[in-house]
Amino acid sequence: MKEKLILVTLSKKQIEKAKEINGARKKITHALLCGSLGQMFGTEKQCKKYYFVWNNIFPLVFEKGIETSNYEISYFNSTPGLVNIILEKNDSPKKDILQQPKKGFFAKLFGT
Repeated sequence: MKEKLILVTLSKKQIEKAKEINGARKKITHALLCGSLGQMFGTEKQCKKYYFVWNNIFPLVFEKGIETSNYEISYFNSTPGLVNIILEKNDSPKKDILQQPKKGFFAKLFGT
C-alpha cells in the first residue's frame, strides 16, 4: 500500500508547537508528512526540496503528493532517520525478488 506524501504550510499555532518540540532555534514553517513512515519539519525550501524529489524517485512508496495549508497535525516530533526508512520501504519489494531461491540446472530441466 502506498503512503500519502503531504506538504503542509503550518499555521502560527502549529509553528509554535513544532518549535516547542523540535527546538526553538529551528526555522520551521512547513511540514512534510509521509504517511505511517514519519514526518519532518523545516523551512519551505527544505520541505519542498524533499517533497518534489521523493514524489519523483519513490513511486513505489508514495501516491501523488498533496500540498495544503489546512491540515491538522497531532504529533509534532520529526522522525529520526526518515530518509533511511523511506529507502528501506522502497527497496523491500526488490529484496523479495532477489531472495527467492534459485533453481538449479536439473530442477529447471525436469521442472521440479
